[in-house]
Amino acid sequence: MNIISIISIITSGALYVLAFSPFDYKILMYFSIVLSHIVFFGSDRKDAMKYGYLYGLVIFSLGASWIFISIYNFGGKDLFISSLITIIFILIQSSYFLLYTYFVNLNLLNQNRVIIFLFPASLWVLMEFARSNLLTGFPWLLVGVSQIHTIYDNIFPIFGTLSIGFIMVFLSTNLSLFFIQKNKKSFLIVVLSTFLILNIFSNYDFKWTKESSDKISVGIMQPNIEQDFKFKKEGIIDIRRTLLSLSNNTNNDFLILPETVMPLIFREDDKFYKELLKNSATNVISGIFRQNNEKVFNSLVLINDNVQYYDKRHLVPFGEYTPMKSILYPISRLLSIPMSNLSSGQKKQKNLVVDNINFIPLICYESAYPELVDMNGMNHSVILNVSNDSWFGDSLAPYQHLQISQVRALEFKRYLIRAANTGISAIIDKDGHILEQLNLNTRDLLQSHIKTYTGKSLYSRFGDYPILMLIFISIIFYFIKRKADG
Repeated sequence: MNIISIISIITSGALYVLAFSPFDYKILMYFSIVLSHIVFFGSDRKDAMKYGYLYGLVIFSLGASWIFISIYNFGGKDLFISSLITIIFILIQSSYFLLYTYFVNLNLLNQNRVIIFLFPASLWVLMEFARSNLLTGFPWLLVGVSQIHTIYDNIFPIFGTLSIGFIMVFLSTNLSLFFIQKNKKSFLIVVLSTFLILNIFSNYDFKWTKESSDKISVGIMQPNIEQDFKFKKEGIIDIRRTLLSLSNNTNNDFLILPETVMPLIFREDDKFYKELLKNSATNVISGIFRQNNEKVFNSLVLINDNVQYYDKRHLVPFGEYTPMKSILYPISRLLSIPMSNLSSGQKKQKNLVVDNINFIPLICYESAYPELVDMNGMNHSVILNVSNDSWFGDSLAPYQHLQISQVRALEFKRYLIRAANTGISAIIDKDGHILEQLNLNTRDLLQSHIKTYTGKSLYSRFGDYPILMLIFISIIFYFIKRKADG
């Protein structure tokens, strides 16, 4: 390892984070991947793995260390335990780059050209897929998410976020090889041809959905209730007063309240929600805590003449449940985070339906999992994401979370309504553009009209299967060729 390579890797990691919201210097993602791979391809396996791990440490230390805020502020303010969990988390997330650079290093340049072209991008996508699903999953800071509203916008609804990551890494690794290899022509041809195809593709007008002739009026409530105040007994009356004051004398089709806005177990006979229905809207959708027998769920309720529920399926580790409970329960007890022993909802649940409109529910962290968006049925639909990002304070997390929601809207070609306790609440159109929003740490009611759509994007039909099949074939080809070459 040398100092120039170390500085290059640290710089690459910082550039990676700057490509995401709230910075949105999207082109820096190319610089990050190109610069880091110039180092990887110029290093033997041992050094490349060290550089790869450092790359991951910089990315997650700068881009995701906000988890410390929630663990420390709302887990008993234990500096040692909060720091320990944050460090372990960053070390685990960074370790995926160890596996990546075990294969992507100087040794790879001795392989067949087809392998050199395709294998790094394939392995990168496998790494992102594994990182999104293993050990509770953390589908955050995925390369493709940073590229919304670029030349890739037409690809999101066809092949999804992972495919954007594949193309980005494919282009960037071939660019890095162009700079370091003597035979540059083939790499330049690949890069220029890919950009040409992307340009042609980006100008084609795909018609995935059909717009409804009717609009629905919505009121999105952002009460801006501080998390430490929320769970105090004396805060309940003030919270109710705040919610009623924000929504008083409004008349929308739907009033949307954020995730677990009331720190109480929901009761169907609660006069508070009946008052909201009477004074504010025809339908109320609210984040709640719901008890069924001995289990407590983080849920959504739709209230009108009837009541419908959706229970959160993908819980946040430590914040809502304890992973590997037999081993980690003592740490969970030390943190003593309120309502951190919740149950997961059933994998298959119905959407919330009013007349012919489907509300596709996603609670908080679930918006990072596209497979949870259920597009079954041909009714007009809208994606609904309620969240409580007050856990993360004035960090990068609320901005990153909003960007993920924009990507989901674009992938599935649906409007997305986002109601977040402290922000950022927003109305996002089917192209992922924010039409209206309430800024972070403000208290207000966003009233507007939204459109609903029928029809399905290609991605909503097939999900990540096409890109996963491609990378599977590419990786199998690599190992077959490697074995054949001895």
